[in-house]
Amino acid sequence: MNSLASPLSQPLGTDEDFDSLLPLKTRMLSSRHWTPVSIAVRAAEYLAQHEATKVLDIGAGVGKFCLVAASHSPKGEFFGVEQRESLVRLSKKLAQRCQIQRAHFIHANMLNIDFSNYDAFYFFNAFEETFDLTDKIDEDVQYNPNQYLDYTQYIHDQFEMLPIGTRIVTYCSPNSIIPEHYVMIASDVKGKLKFWEKKY
Repeated sequence: MNSLASPLSQPLGTDEDFDSLLPLKTRMLSSRHWTPVSIAVRAAEYLAQHEATKVLDIGAGVGKFCLVAASHSPKGEFFGVEQRESLVRLSKKLAQRCQIQRAHFIHANMLNIDFSNYDAFYFFNAFEETFDLTDKIDEDVQYNPNQYLDYTQYIHDQFEMLPIGTRIVTYCSPNSIIPEHYVMIASDVKGKLKFWEKKY
């Protein structure tokens, strides 16, 4: 039976709920690559300050952050950019099945995304695969430490140009992507989850 066949009325309450919707191959990657439900909910609460807040997930994978955030938060529109077309197709199918209207997915390389089109950002170390291929998602990403540096520098530069008040949540990610004009408002999960705001 196709797990994407029928709509859900109460989607994505737990990690197990979400995993049950995934094909086996992507389900096996959940613990390493997809944001835990509890983290997505907390991040959404911090990032989506208003109904019109546009939140960008940088490297959305199977779309879990956006789908969970949009299904739990009454505020915000959630956008996920992902370079793997197959994962974007899966994310859109999940949004349709779960009847989630405020989760949107973009097939693009992050280097082609203008961050000024968004108000807040979520980042779960999406580029780690370029230098650590342990439990890699597929064969599309090759070992390339220089690419990791290019990506992280681009994010840093884009964050630097955003207005005062911009909010970011990082999870299991290096502080080096955050410019000095941002202040860490809070952290949790033994320092893995961090909440940032641009103050000057």
